[in-house]
Amino acid sequence: MFHGREEELEELNRRYYSKGFQFIPIYGRRRVGKTALIDEFIKDKEAIKFTAVKGSLNTNMRLLSSLVLGVRNAPAMNFEDALEAMHSRFGGKRYVFAIDEYPYLVKSDESVTGILNNFIESHLDSEAFIILSGSSMNIMDSQVLGKRSPLYGRRTGQIKLMPFTFDRVGEFLPSYTDEERMVVYGLVGGIPWYLGFFDNGKSLKENIIGNLINPYAVLNKESTLLFAEEFGTPVAYFDVLSSIAKGRNRVSEIAADAGMETSRVSLLLKELILLEIVSKIVPIDDPGSRRTVYKIKDHYLRSFFRFIYPGNVEVRRNRYAAAYEEMMEGMQEYLGYVFEDVCSEYVGKSCREVGTWWGTDPQKRTKEEIDIAALCGKHILLCECKYRSEPVGRDVLETLVRRADLVKSGRPRKYCVFSKSGFTKGAIEASKSHNIRLLSLEDVARPGVHGADAP
Repeated sequence: MFHGREEELEELNRRYYSKGFQFIPIYGRRRVGKTALIDEFIKDKEAIKFTAVKGSLNTNMRLLSSLVLGVRNAPAMNFEDALEAMHSRFGGKRYVFAIDEYPYLVKSDESVTGILNNFIESHLDSEAFIILSGSSMNIMDSQVLGKRSPLYGRRTGQIKLMPFTFDRVGEFLPSYTDEERMVVYGLVGGIPWYLGFFDNGKSLKENIIGNLINPYAVLNKESTLLFAEEFGTPVAYFDVLSSIAKGRNRVSEIAADAGMETSRVSLLLKELILLEIVSKIVPIDDPGSRRTVYKIKDHYLRSFFRFIYPGNVEVRRNRYAAAYEEMMEGMQEYLGYVFEDVCSEYVGKSCREVGTWWGTDPQKRTKEEIDIAALCGKHILLCECKYRSEPVGRDVLETLVRRADLVKSGRPRKYCVFSKSGFTKGAIEASKSHNIRLLSLEDVARPGVHGADAP
């Protein structure tokens, strides 16, 4: 079933029904839903969709030639002739030509990008609508999106497909509670293909054991496939991610834990940031700071390296239930970090730049931090997020206001506190005196609501 992507589909259709040539790269991480979006877009249109495969150029050209000519086992044309034959087939009408898994085609022969560029240059006055899609960000950047690509400057738009936010998880698991959805989101994130493995008719425990703990499950081994797609040999990347999952979030700490040189770790982190698996974070009031920390941005990989790898990679069948209980023992602490991400998504609906803040209180000589710091119009929004079983008290609000004075920003302050379990009477009274907005898990779980800065 096709879920969401209303904005992306609307944009593709808007461009399709306008006149003139279009070239739209669609990119994003593996399993994020690029193929599903393309299929939904072209289902009622004149289109040829070619899915490149791992193999030789001749193999790919035989497949493409069969699609273009409309016959099985057609002899392989060269890429240039196949493109021209396809264009002639539609006789000047609007048509879509989509190449899915474009990086596989490039790997078979890098000259295809230059040939495609020549084809585009020759048909800029046509009604062709070309889509290139791929998961390998290294290749999509070098061959399609980057300044060194022959295709740079040719695209008329682009779609970066992102994982779903937490408020869309309910579409997959409507019978689950918000807290159960938080666990699922913390384990697999907003990747629609991953969420599709979770059966709404099964319990949370059954789904986690069947989809993650069971060593024969697809998601138990998906991380290896994800990295093999980009790097071939993922061992060094696994070491870095495993270190971050343990709480080592600075280059020196990661290097010491992984047994690597800091220069090697820095290089690996750059690649992981390009793939949007890892985030580089600095205090929002000091963007040029060297006080840099790193976190695993991808929820599936974050949970995998925390709960599955390496200790439970091959869990015996008679230990599935025990492994689940071990996972649940650390789940509440883990979900505290996931809740911060979920609240950041919510804040991002109304604020253009969402980050965090940490620093030192010069009077107390203590390290202080604020979970979310966001630039919203002319002011700065500062937020605390508490995912715990008891209501948030007045002390949390007063601490937030005190720490706000440490933030180096001339912008007026606004405040917000998110809580899983509500607020005490004292916190509600303090919120009125300090003008602090109070929001619940239920607030951030509902799709279509305004962000934390909205009136």
